Amino acid sequence: MHTNLNNEKIIILDGGTGRELEAQGASIAPPLWSANAFYTDPDIVKKVHKSFIAAGAMVITTNTYAITQYHLRNANKLNDQLKLLDLAYEKARQAVDETNSSVRIAASFPPLTESYRADLVLDDELLEQEYTLLINQAVKHQVDILLGETLSRAKEAKIIAQIALKTDIPLWLSFTVNENGNLRSGESLKDVAKELLVDYGVKALLVNCSTMQNIHFSIDIFQKLGQEFTFQYGAYGNRYNEIRKDYKLAHKSTVINEKISPAQYTDAVKSWIDKGSSIVGGCCGIGPEYIKRMAQRFVTQRQ
Repeated sequence: MHTNLNNEKIIILDGGTGRELEAQGASIAPPLWSANAFYTDPDIVKKVHKSFIAAGAMVITTNTYAITQYHLRNANKLNDQLKLLDLAYEKARQAVDETNSSVRIAASFPPLTESYRADLVLDDELLEQEYTLLINQAVKHQVDILLGETLSRAKEAKIIAQIALKTDIPLWLSFTVNENGNLRSGESLKDVAKELLVDYGVKALLVNCSTMQNIHFSIDIFQKLGQEFTFQYGAYGNRYNEIRKDYKLAHKSTVINEKISPAQYTDAVKSWIDKGSSIVGGCCGIGPEYIKRMAQRFVTQRQ
């Protein structure tokens, strides 16, 4: 198996579930986005998970990103949250069982309102209430990893960490970052990462759903921190152009950059690995063909 400069085995994540659901025929229309599939064809979610496993992903992420009270309320489906969460975990588990794989399942804990919008993050009490519910459901379904992802403010990560670290399941925290490689709130990635490592005992930090260029800056920050602290880090980027400051799911404003090929994306990932990253994968617009290219290049033997 490929190792990085820190002699860590490389962990290959899956890619973007929502866009792959769309590619395989499901609607990702707002307000439910990737959760639409649970109402129309739940097995297409399992099919997407299997396609990433076949491509070489060692970790698949549950299709729970849109199963938040904010999105469900907008769809008049608020009472369905627990039912949908159960279904999401069930489909991920079936995908692993039916492929007889050793793939691990990561529970996705997303932003609780709009993605990328640090200005719309809920107050602490509401964050704590819903993240507690989401984490309890993940624990109930015996996931392998708790993954807070696409976080744009430090307090989201801290609250997830406070709750998750009471469990015995590994916690990974991942931020979406700006053109300087810092949090979209403007908070310093270096300062926030240091606080999570020192005060919360977090062992894995990532950046995701950001452009390759923005991620390069973040990985430089992680690499320097790695000289002072022992932790795993990495990234899983998107193929979007830079996100609009006024992003809302209903705007449908994200545009895939079709020029970014599997080879180009994999070259970017290689540069992150060379700087010490040991957890890599893809987010929106990074499909199985990208993950396959990465697995072929970075994994010489499966775990």
